[in-house]
Amino acid sequence: MLSLDFICQHPQVVQEALRRRRDMRKFDDIVRLAEQRRGLITRKDGLYAGLKGLKETLRTAQDEKRQALNAQTKATMIDIRKLELQVSDVDTHLRLLLLDFPNLPHESVQDCDADREVQVWGEPITYYFEPRAHWELGEQLGIIDAESGARIAGSRFVTLKGAGARLERALISFMLDVHTREHGYTEILPPFLARRSVMTGAGQLPKFEEQAYACSDDELYLNPTAEVPLVGMHSSSILLGDNLPIRYASWTTAFRREAGSVSHHTRGLIRLHQFNKVELFQIVTPQDSYYALEQMRSHAEAILRYLDLPYRVVELCAKNLPFSAAKTFDIEVWMPSQQEYVEIASISNCEAFQARRANIKYRPANGARTEYVHTLNASGLAVGRTMAALLEVYQQADGTVVIPKVLRPFMGTSLLTAASQ
Repeated sequence: MLSLDFICQHPQVVQEALRRRRDMRKFDDIVRLAEQRRGLITRKDGLYAGLKGLKETLRTAQDEKRQALNAQTKATMIDIRKLELQVSDVDTHLRLLLLDFPNLPHESVQDCDADREVQVWGEPITYYFEPRAHWELGEQLGIIDAESGARIAGSRFVTLKGAGARLERALISFMLDVHTREHGYTEILPPFLARRSVMTGAGQLPKFEEQAYACSDDELYLNPTAEVPLVGMHSSSILLGDNLPIRYASWTTAFRREAGSVSHHTRGLIRLHQFNKVELFQIVTPQDSYYALEQMRSHAEAILRYLDLPYRVVELCAKNLPFSAAKTFDIEVWMPSQQEYVEIASISNCEAFQARRANIKYRPANGARTEYVHTLNASGLAVGRTMAALLEVYQQADGTVVIPKVLRPFMGTSLLTAASQ
């Protein structure tokens, strides 16, 4: 969330940021309400000053004047209460507008119509046969059952069976082991449900309300990404500067309704309503956040390099930035059956945007003023999409799939076949 003071003091900066995002919201509404709020508070403060004078006069007034002074005091208090209610109403409207206001792009983010490719790693394999799509391979191997997933929960749900379920578990364990043992993250397994206040703090609500699965009776939401509970762990807290950075790696099952989404990736494991993801999350000081962004990008890339999966990195342009992000890199893995790169990870620096919403601050030193932290998140990685890429890249002409060496200790086999259940 942006500071109201910053918006009012730098309206041209904010308007330019909205233009870069191609966001045509009514910025003037916030400025108008802020001016209205200032006027109401000025009037209220003036009445409070007058009320204080009336009370002083009343204390020494003669009896014949007390009735009029009492009436004037009561009328002033009524006027003050009316103004307080008006200020409260304006504050409510302002907060709703601010909660729906996107983060400002970092100055280094390109103002253009297309994302910029910044790195390519690995060469797409040339097959001497027509590569199959991962959902075809999964069905033939008996490890991905879309039919039973749909029977249980509807479209865009799948059931993983046998070696498919084991491969999903192997990928989760492998990713967590790398991030905790080699990259220095603390593993977290949070609740899969979050309060509305936590969803709001992370930037999910009210913007993405229609995408969330809600448990209305309990006012809880199914986790759309582990980033949400990881933000919530430190909401309304003041951290010590010596304890930063905080690094978390978390596996959760994520739930997204994907309401209104348009994509040609509607089959297999690419765009599901329920999927597993290993999330990386850091809380850092403002001066360290862009170093941390590059670091987290390298941590996500490391998983793909261990698995020897070709990928590319793109830097998102301003108009494609996620709602909460000031700068974002996407990592896209090569999918042979589609002959294209598909997003498998997103790495974002949210700067102080989430910290303001969730009220997360730090104290640089004893006696120093508190400041908002910066928060960053990264997929490390999306598990289902990683499995999809593995099945396609490592497929053989006979329909079997080779297991990458780093996963064989978790799988207990080097080859997936229709009989390896």
